[in-house]
Amino acid sequence: MLRLAGRSLYHAARASSSSMPRHVLHPMAAPQLTRSYAAAATKPKMEDGTLEGRYATALFMASKEKLDKVYEDLTGLRSMIAESQELKLAIETPGIEPESKVAAFEAICKKASIDAAVVNFLKVLVENKRAHLLLRMIDIFENFYRAEKGLLLCKVTSAAPLSSAQQDQVKAAMQKRAEGSKLIMEYNTNPALLGGLVVKMGEAVLDNSVSTRLERLQTQLLAPVA
Repeated sequence: MLRLAGRSLYHAARASSSSMPRHVLHPMAAPQLTRSYAAAATKPKMEDGTLEGRYATALFMASKEKLDKVYEDLTGLRSMIAESQELKLAIETPGIEPESKVAAFEAICKKASIDAAVVNFLKVLVENKRAHLLLRMIDIFENFYRAEKGLLLCKVTSAAPLSSAQQDQVKAAMQKRAEGSKLIMEYNTNPALLGGLVVKMGEAVLDNSVSTRLERLQTQLLAPVA
């Protein structure tokens, strides 16, 4: 379904590029929307001073009363983009008329019951020629959301898949380090580790992999004798 939605957005944008009237988006629409975002609510608990971060902050501030819904819609859009190359091209291709992109976005958002705040946000991005930065903005918004909800991503990488019991043991051990945050566990495999674990929790990285231990041993063995 997501691939079909992406395909319909791409073709709708291409097909309507010559037929959509040029006045659909008023030239002052984006600044007005941006100002209304800035006055809406408090800022997120963490800051991101990049261009993408400022846009994500504006959307976050406009979404405080419906934060869960907006987050769900944004991550849904990210999944659509990941599953549909045509949707990705429709968003990132600069040659498609802005009015056509907006019309196509409105159509797909209506079909997916996406909140009006997200639709308006997409319009602002198209008008300001920032739609190609959407994925990065969604990632930053996700960081804001997790900070607001007290959620902390914990990525665990092992040489081979962990059993359910092993995953539970790792989660319990990391929860003691989480300082009250609720962990979002993500498990991955990388045979190059040879054994052991690499755990990234927030900004902290705990590397207890066999490959790293071997590298450290090799460094010690090759070090000049004092």
